[in-house]
Amino acid sequence: MGLGYEPRTCRTRATEVIQYLVSVTSRVLIGMVILTTACSPVPGERLLVTSGFTDQIFVLDARTGRVTDSLSLDRRPGERDEPHSVTVSPDGSHFYATLSHGEPSFWKYESDGLRLVGRLTLPANGASRVRLSPDGSIAAIPDYWLSGGGATSRVAFVRTDDLTVLANPKLCPAPHDAVFSPSGDRVAVICPLSDELVIIKTDGFVEINRSKIGETGDRPLNAAWMAEGKNLLVALANGSKLLKLEISEDIRESSQVITGTQPAQLAVAPGGSPVVVANRGSGSITITTSDGTRSTEIELPGPHPHGVAFGQDPTVVYVTYEGDTRTLGGVVAIDVDTGAILWRTEVGSFTLGVAVLP
Repeated sequence: MGLGYEPRTCRTRATEVIQYLVSVTSRVLIGMVILTTACSPVPGERLLVTSGFTDQIFVLDARTGRVTDSLSLDRRPGERDEPHSVTVSPDGSHFYATLSHGEPSFWKYESDGLRLVGRLTLPANGASRVRLSPDGSIAAIPDYWLSGGGATSRVAFVRTDDLTVLANPKLCPAPHDAVFSPSGDRVAVICPLSDELVIIKTDGFVEINRSKIGETGDRPLNAAWMAEGKNLLVALANGSKLLKLEISEDIRESSQVITGTQPAQLAVAPGGSPVVVANRGSGSITITTSDGTRSTEIELPGPHPHGVAFGQDPTVVYVTYEGDTRTLGGVVAIDVDTGAILWRTEVGSFTLGVAVLP
């Protein structure tokens, strides 16, 4: 099979291997796509995937896994600036990315044409994930300052229209995730170094609740709200668990699911179930029902799974894996009902974030 071959259709139980070269700026990466089943994501959707060690965002066809474009975020040639997180506005008109190192920054793109339309240098030492309010008007970006020696760090709240910093409250050492509730009135801030969850009220960006979660040293890292806005799912990186917390005047653990080792990102499918967790340490994903009554673990074909995202189809999940010193990173599409890998693309190095662009 020659270079540049593209699949004509997605055929039941077919296996097609496509090898092609992707030339981007001064780098050449070899992408490999493997299609294994007939199931297809929604036609027209694209994936945005961040490559931390090559300072790029890759654009893929969500149906086939074919790389169609790439964007350079290389602020310091010769240095790794590490694009970490990427997310898409609710209306699909824009997408946003964080750059972690050097001068941490926040990048705004138009989806139509993939054009950079704004960039903000953040008041931070190490930007991690970016999360948007339900209406897309505000972004929350934690300062994941791991080398800060335990110093209290901040979460920047940025107006996405003009990239103005609205607030930058000090909250805890090295917060990693800051997730808006479905109603947009609260933000759950995850603090791995202090094993805490901090709840922020968006009216004034003030703290209204704080609680220890898990055992000491469990390192909560990422979270996701359930659609009703009353329950929060939190992955414990060292505890290898997924906690379900009831969020009200008190914060109460209602259930837990054992995951693979070192769970990283998680995502809830459209409709509220299933929930998929990327297990960085065990090279797998955990697929569980939202009530935790049933779960299964599936091994991935690449090391260190990291990012997780659903598109419009609740039966297909996209998971990135970082790669290691011997292999490229990549992304896979997985049928959550059967566990089958729909396709796999090797792309980037230290491949982290993933988001679905309509």
